[in-house]
Amino acid sequence: MTNKAQLWTAEDMYRFARENKLGFNLWGAWLQKLHFKIVAESLLDDEYAVSSFIGRHTDYDDDEGEESDGGQVDPKFFNTQGYYAYIITNENRLVYARWRPFFHKVSSIPLNDIKNIEPITHIIWGHVRVESLGDNFSVFWTKNVVRRIAKRIQEGVSDIKNNQMYGGYQTNAPMPGSSQQQQPMPEQTAEPKVVYDTSTMYEKLSSAKLSMEEGLITAEEYDEYKERLLGRK
Repeated sequence: MTNKAQLWTAEDMYRFARENKLGFNLWGAWLQKLHFKIVAESLLDDEYAVSSFIGRHTDYDDDEGEESDGGQVDPKFFNTQGYYAYIITNENRLVYARWRPFFHKVSSIPLNDIKNIEPITHIIWGHVRVESLGDNFSVFWTKNVVRRIAKRIQEGVSDIKNNQMYGGYQTNAPMPGSSQQQQPMPEQTAEPKVVYDTSTMYEKLSSAKLSMEEGLITAEEYDEYKERLLGRK
């Protein structure tokens, strides 16, 4: 029997997401690891993570913000439900959770139940909409992270439809026990639409600068965002 406590700890899940640029928590690693701890504790016997990522979660019923071209509502940084931990498991489940004092929330979706995965990106931010037979939600973060997350989920669903066991991905730092690798996933090239959120200018610039320092966006993308925000372009 797989020893989950030894092989698939919250630390492992967090490290995998960070080293593969699949999101991070602005409020600190300690808090994000608590989210992953809830995920780890919910796993079944012999179930373990093959991929993990971090983002800000929004259920469709809680979406607020400006409408996109398709008539749907775009989530933004401060109207999401907060940071969540997400993993895809060898049992072909997408499991996600959030830790809060005295109240923990954990949910899961069989990959086979996912009907649609739609990444929507703008100049800096973006989100991926996940529609299933049960829960419908969005994962919000920077555009490059969103694209990587969408491809992780898409390839997992594709494996299921092709009657393949989920095999993992080529990464910078594989999770413990992972042996199979796939080719790196190409980035999407669709032209982004500029949408600004309703937070203060200082908060926008601070979060964008931190994203640049973490390597999630380039210095050129940060400068372009700052110029647009200040009305210079």
